[in-house]
Order: sequence, then C-alpha cells, then structure tokens
Amino acid sequence: MNTILLIGAGLNLFGGLAILLSMLIKLPYSFPVLPAADKINPPDYVLFRLFTAGTAFTFASMYIYLFFHPEYAMPFLIFGMALKYWAFAASLVSFILYRLPKDVLINFGFSNLAVAILFSYYLINI
Repeated sequence: MNTILLIGAGLNLFGGLAILLSMLIKLPYSFPVLPAADKINPPDYVLFRLFTAGTAFTFASMYIYLFFHPEYAMPFLIFGMALKYWAFAASLVSFILYRLPKDVLINFGFSNLAVAILFSYYLINI
C-alpha cells in the first residue's frame, strides 16, 4: 500500500525535473523550449514554470516522508489527492478550450489522474 506513496513521489520528482529540463532542451511530451527572446509567452511564464517545478519537488518530499511515517498520511494525502485531480481537470480544460498540446494532456493530465485515483484508493483503504 505504501508503494502508492513512492509512485506519487516519483511522478512529482520526474515532473519537476522535466519542467526544469524542458526550459533548456526539447523533451518529448513536454512544453516547448523557451527561446531567449520569446515574444509569445507572457513575462511571468518562466516564474510559473519554476514555481511549478518547486511545488512538484515539495510534494515529492512530502510523499517520501509519508512513506516513512504512514500514520500521518490521511490529512496530507487529502490535499495531494485534490491537487492531482485539479491538475487533471486544469489540463483537460486547457486542452479543450485553450489548445494545450495533446502530448501535455497525456503526460501531465492523465498521469496526475492516475496518481489521484491511487491516492483515493490508498485513503479509502487505510
């Protein structure tokens, strides 16, 4: 059962790293690389990406902590589960209404949905 926590941590570590790396090199299923003189993206785009990567790393560390201290899982995983469902919903809305690339919907949205479902299962069964 605690393996679910490691899956959540792994997804967040991978996601945070992918966000940072995709700012420098082209990665499959990721947002495009930002050219230095990019006129298309808003000025706060890099701030958003850096903050999002940091959030992913923070949640990864929390899930690793919960792996070693599962007695605290209930309150923290409720927030983590809600955030994962929100990430999927935001991705889906962005795909439908704002032309989010399908690759990003699959990589970010559906992977977060899968972990949200796993967290729901974990919470129901503790």
